[in-house]
Amino acid sequence: MAKVLVNISAVAGKEVERTYAIYGGLIPPFTMELHGERYIMPGWYKMKQNEETPNIEDIAFYPYKPKKPNLPNIDSNKVYKVKSSKGNSFYEVKMNASGSMECSCPGYGFRRKCRHIAETLQTSI
Repeated sequence: MAKVLVNISAVAGKEVERTYAIYGGLIPPFTMELHGERYIMPGWYKMKQNEETPNIEDIAFYPYKPKKPNLPNIDSNKVYKVKSSKGNSFYEVKMNASGSMECSCPGYGFRRKCRHIAETLQTSI
């Protein structure tokens, strides 16, 4: 969720300047009026009646950036063979185009996760 931060500069107790910054969110800043109240969006910062509406260009915007996933050290072109729980067959575990793991076992077909993928990830760390 986006947050609006307000920085108030004051000299000798008298307010001189207000600056605004929006952290998070994907939508660039804008102002809006709703039921006679003014807001800085996104973040729903309610402005005071005597507060001057800032220029949009003066509002700092720091968009949300997702954290990069901690991917295991797995070769995307390699197919890993993992022994079944009974030990009489092998299943193939590989990385698909989106970067997630898939397995040829029936459990993965139903649940989209299995012990074979967990075992492959554990041995590759």
